[in-house]
Amino acid sequence: MSMINSDGGHEDGAPMSAINVTPMVDVMLCLLIIFMVATPMMAPKGAAVDIPAGRGKKMTEEEFLYGVISVDQAGNVFLGTLPLSKDATAMQQEIAANAKLQQDGMVFLQGDKNVPFDRIVDVLVALKQAQISSVGFVAKPDDVALRNAQ
Repeated sequence: MSMINSDGGHEDGAPMSAINVTPMVDVMLCLLIIFMVATPMMAPKGAAVDIPAGRGKKMTEEEFLYGVISVDQAGNVFLGTLPLSKDATAMQQEIAANAKLQQDGMVFLQGDKNVPFDRIVDVLVALKQAQISSVGFVAKPDDVALRNAQ
């Protein structure tokens, strides 16, 4: 029976062929914990609006990692948490100047349920003029709407 001596090799002088993976597993677990803590902090945030309820597929975090445009009850428009101009032409220029939106070509639009629809149309026109080809509308899931109705 061969025994392993203190320098990591076998008694007969042959090097040990097994790899010690314990340090690698320790590093991987540390990285996993770091990413698990940091990931929720990186999610896009929009302005606080009371969005209407609707039916449809529930979005995953990966699908929601695009720009978020919010329209609050007063009709103010926000890109994430940054306010956009009330003027349609200036708003279109601000959207067109955003490199991330131009690169993705997609944005999620969430409007307060009490905002006039013509304000949403103004935002949609500005998005179209800014060459944003895909717009997703954000709504509350049905189960939330049912709980609020009771």
